[in-house]
Amino acid sequence: MPGANGSSGIRVKNDLHIHIVDDDASIRESLKQLISAAGYRVSCYASGKNFLDHIDTISGCVIIDLRLTDMDGLALQRQLIADRVDVDVIVVSAYGDISHAVEAMRLGAVDFMEKPFDPDTLISRLNALTEATDAASRLQREARQRAALIDTLTPREKQVLTGIVDGKANKEVAANLGISARTVETHRVHIMQKLQANSLAQLVRIWLEATPHPEQA
Repeated sequence: MPGANGSSGIRVKNDLHIHIVDDDASIRESLKQLISAAGYRVSCYASGKNFLDHIDTISGCVIIDLRLTDMDGLALQRQLIADRVDVDVIVVSAYGDISHAVEAMRLGAVDFMEKPFDPDTLISRLNALTEATDAASRLQREARQRAALIDTLTPREKQVLTGIVDGKANKEVAANLGISARTVETHRVHIMQKLQANSLAQLVRIWLEATPHPEQA
């Protein structure tokens, strides 16, 4: 039955829960056997929608096929960002190209692997995620995800956001851009909705987390 199928009966030695999202049943099963044999708990999903139906219980790492029938892997990545799901993402594809790889990484993926891939390489990657310190890897992923959210803004909204994080009042931003203060306020509302910010402080924090700073170079 399509859905989330745990790897019952397997002795789990790693805490990282692995989720496989692939519409090819044979690939799901082979990946499940490979990863379960390495000691990981595994759940499988036949579609992006099926995976999202279980989103409230998702944690760990998700392996997403780029070309799902109901939604592509990058769209699923964007939805995970929008829903603030705290998972590491590995995107796999038999048709991967540089542009897709770059986009997947920009959206916060920890890896982009082309099928067929070396099983040992995948297991090594999962082991590295298990052993990695949460702080550094999570901060890097969250920064990429914040940047992806900012990229959803229109050029004008980015101009308004830049003015806001520089501490300018709406009237000052409006004067600099040659628009009305009311228009700036409208843009600000849309910006906060797109970036899922509940306050000005959170809005500024999102910008700071997504934008490289000289002292970090």
